[in-house]
Amino acid sequence: MLATLRMIQVCDSLFPIGAFTLSNGLETLIANKTITNGEALQEYVSSFLNVLPYNDLGGMILSFDHAEDMSFIKNLDSLSMALKAPEEVRTGSKKLCSRFLKIYGEFEGAKNNCFPSLDFYRDEVLKNGSCIGNHAIAIGLFANDIGLNKEEAASIYTYSLLNAIVTNGVKMIPLSQMVGQKILSNSQKKIIQAVQRACTLDMDDLGVGGTGIDIAGMKHEELYSRLYMS
Repeated sequence: MLATLRMIQVCDSLFPIGAFTLSNGLETLIANKTITNGEALQEYVSSFLNVLPYNDLGGMILSFDHAEDMSFIKNLDSLSMALKAPEEVRTGSKKLCSRFLKIYGEFEGAKNNCFPSLDFYRDEVLKNGSCIGNHAIAIGLFANDIGLNKEEAASIYTYSLLNAIVTNGVKMIPLSQMVGQKILSNSQKKIIQAVQRACTLDMDDLGVGGTGIDIAGMKHEELYSRLYMS
């Protein structure tokens, strides 16, 4: 139960690493009137979930599975960042990772080598510079170090990503909170399916992209005004 609570804490929107500032191209799609209502936001969320196993969710689970293979983690770090086409998404993931790697050091047990895999990754990112720093990888290593069930950890992580997207969409379109909650409720079975799919993949499967989402992410930096970082 303690491990579950720890995972919920680091995935919470109030966890101070700035995850709420990322929209993954959603702000662009709302600004150009591609997404104007709850149905369109639901479609975006479904599309996001369809490709997530081949991107951050897949990276999170692979880092969990290979937490003791630091050569694998280094290769995964390099590949995962290379597969992020929009520059703002790469920069955002790097910033979230860096902040997370600094914050967890204040957690209970952090001074007593309770996070061996994450400690190694932190040193490679923040001290040695041999890794770029990917937030999804750090989350996977954290989940492994605290001994949480992989599927449960991945489900909490995926829900946190969707919750952030829906919350941002509700604010920007704007929509009622009820519409947002309906979208999250309708997505719960798809979250489980996405996690199950991601658990069957290996590193060579990563990279299936949502082209429309990527293009929206690239165009985000050209918007006249922006509320979000990506």
